[in-house]
Amino acid sequence: MRRALLHEAPTILISVGEDFKSIVWKAQYDMDFNTECLFCFSERITGYRVEDELGRSGKVAVCPHCEKVNAIYA
Repeated sequence: MRRALLHEAPTILISVGEDFKSIVWKAQYDMDFNTECLFCFSERITGYRVEDELGRSGKVAVCPHCEKVNAIYA
């Protein structure tokens, strides 16, 4: 009998409200969200696929105006 091993990819540790440090994380554009920023009420937020130096990855929605993380999404 064979068993399938499921490995979960390690996720990046970023918090909502944190300043987005694009220098620290490798960031690649993902999509635009048509919603207001939670912090400065800018009209749009932008989604990025990010990865840190340890290879952990995730997706975050960032305000291009105040550069704060508004959401973490899948």
